[in-house]
Amino acid sequence: MIKSLTSRLMGWPQALGFAVVAVAAVVWPLASQSDTRPTEGTVNLETAHVHPLDVASDMKRLLVANTAAHTVEVYDSSDPRNPRHLAAIPVGLEPVSVRLRGTGEAWVVNQLSDSISIIDVYGLSVVRTLKTSNEPADVVFAGSRAFVSCADANVVEVFDLNNLAAAPQRVAIAGEEPRAMAVSSDGTKVYAAIFESGNGTTVLNGRSGDSINVVSRTEGPYQGQNPPPMRAMPSTRRCPARRTPCR
Repeated sequence: MIKSLTSRLMGWPQALGFAVVAVAAVVWPLASQSDTRPTEGTVNLETAHVHPLDVASDMKRLLVANTAAHTVEVYDSSDPRNPRHLAAIPVGLEPVSVRLRGTGEAWVVNQLSDSISIIDVYGLSVVRTLKTSNEPADVVFAGSRAFVSCADANVVEVFDLNNLAAAPQRVAIAGEEPRAMAVSSDGTKVYAAIFESGNGTTVLNGRSGDSINVVSRTEGPYQGQNPPPMRAMPSTRRCPARRTPCR
């Protein structure tokens, strides 16, 4: 991205080119550094959360995805009125979801890194990292499998919990950007919410006689007449010599 921006500046004023190079030199190290604290005084542009909080079934641990810091914050929640911070565990870039599996293991979805960090909740460390397709968003568990939604790839990847070394199965999703996930109460169904599922927006291709041209559909406002009839609009121009509409 930096390379393409720099190349597009060829021929621009030299001062502007220096300005862009200076900004790139600042941004690039910040993006690659391992510091687990957000930079003070800056605006965070991190990815939106999907499932950023989770509590263990025994209520003893609370986990929080700290997206800006690329960490998961672990709290002792034995006293729910006074959670005690235990650790900030570095994970991948931009964690957006965290889900506990049982009481001692947590899966963290790192959207920018395209990965899953598996955390030992009591050991306070990452014990394994799994690669995923582009832009993973959420993870849920059903039976002996883990289901990971990958928003940009429009798939759900299914990992075998008994053999994490095996490549995941890929389930294609007929929608744009599957993100949040849920499991039915009996554990037999997994649901994926589609972020761009269609909100009444329609694409018009404008080709006369095309079967997918919505202008030609008979249920439209002009009963399929294509092109639609043009209605004469009254003139709103003012004639220079009088204050009435020109005829």
